[in-house]
Amino acid sequence: MARPRSFDEDTVVDAAMVAFWRTGFDDTPINALEQATGVKRISLYNAFGDKEGLFLAALDRYHLGAVEVYEGTVAKGELDAIQNLFKAMSAPADSDAPAHSGCLMVNTVLDVRRASEEVKERIESYRNLLKRSFVSALTNARSSGQMIADDQLLNQRATYLLGLLWGALAMIRVEGNTTAAKDVAAVGNAVIDSWRIKA
Repeated sequence: MARPRSFDEDTVVDAAMVAFWRTGFDDTPINALEQATGVKRISLYNAFGDKEGLFLAALDRYHLGAVEVYEGTVAKGELDAIQNLFKAMSAPADSDAPAHSGCLMVNTVLDVRRASEEVKERIESYRNLLKRSFVSALTNARSSGQMIADDQLLNQRATYLLGLLWGALAMIRVEGNTTAAKDVAAVGNAVIDSWRIKA
């Protein structure tokens, strides 16, 4: 009969997610995960299989949190919602906030040297989430008369926003501070303003 787990899995995944977010998969050894989660490696392996199993669970948790932001806010809004996203991303944060490490998914693209198919699938799923949210917000803006764009131009703008976001998050990762993306966000938001129909 299997022994019941002596830890809360959600709490462990949350702690591991932050650890991976700060230092990446390659540079987060198992002993650092033991320290972050308060759980011995044998118990982590029993629960998640191996280090990558825990990493995949952390990526899934990160994606779930992003759904609340992108589908719950950006996708339901218009141009203002997109601009608010860039403002919030580049705003000052508490010194110990993991946001200073950028984005776990973008970091994974930069950090993982030999990503497995399972990791690649999660990165692609996350990218699709962001792109869909931008398309939705732009479609809302078009429907309400905020901007004029055919389907091709709208999709191009959504792709631009995705690239802008990922680039800005990579800058935050490199410099270790959310405000590293402030200028990128400001110029990006000025571009978004140029899409508005002038009164």
